[in-house]
Amino acid sequence: MRFMRKLHRWLSLVIFIQVFIWLVSGLYFSWLGHEKLAAHDYFQPVTEEAVGPVYYPESALIERFENIQSLEIRSVAGTAQYVVTTTDGKKHYVNALTGKDWKTPAPMAAELARQSYNGPGRIEQVHAVTGTDEIIGWRSQGFRVTFSDDIATRAYIDAASGDVIDHRNSSWWLSDWMFRLHFMDYSGERDFNSLLNIVAATAALWFSLSGLILLGRSLKRRQLF
Repeated sequence: MRFMRKLHRWLSLVIFIQVFIWLVSGLYFSWLGHEKLAAHDYFQPVTEEAVGPVYYPESALIERFENIQSLEIRSVAGTAQYVVTTTDGKKHYVNALTGKDWKTPAPMAAELARQSYNGPGRIEQVHAVTGTDEIIGWRSQGFRVTFSDDIATRAYIDAASGDVIDHRNSSWWLSDWMFRLHFMDYSGERDFNSLLNIVAATAALWFSLSGLILLGRSLKRRQLF
C-alpha cells in the first residue's frame, strides 16, 4: 500500500501537468478562433466556374477505366477536367481537352492560389514540392505559392488534381504544437488512438481506481490522507 500511495501521488502530478496543458491549449483555441487556427486568415473557397470546351468524349473514359463509380466534369482555372471515381475509391483526373492525365503547371497553380486568397499580398514565389510537413497526410507532388503579406501566407496546390490543399502561414507552427499538446499526439496526425493516448488513459484509470482504494482504506481506518 505504501508503494501504491507513493505512485498515486506522483501520477497525480503528471495528470495535473497534462490537465494544465489542456487548459492552456483550450484557452488558446478559444482566443484565436477557427480561422486563425486553420491558417485561413486570407483563405477563400475557389469560385466554381462554367465548364469550357470539352474535346475528349465520355465514351472514351468508359473504355479507358474499368468499374467507374461516378464521373464528374468541372473547370479548373478555366480548363475542363474529368474526375473519374472508380469502385475501389480511387480518383483519376483527366484533361477534358487532350484526354491526358491531368498535370497542373506552375502558372495554373499560381492562378489557383490567387483565387483562394483574399489578402493584401502578391505572389512572391512558386515552388514545386513533394508533400510538406505543414499539411498532414499530403505527400503528393504539387506547388507551394507564397504571398507577400504580413503573415507569409503559403498556399499548397496539388499537381495531380489542381485542388487547393490548404493554406499555411507564419503562426501555423504554434497552432500545430498546441494541437499536438492538446491531443497528446506528437506525430501531428491528430490520432486519438495513439499509443501515448492509450497509455495516458490506462494511467488515468489506474489513478482513479487506486484513489478509490486508498480512500476506502482511509475511511475504514477513520482517517484521511
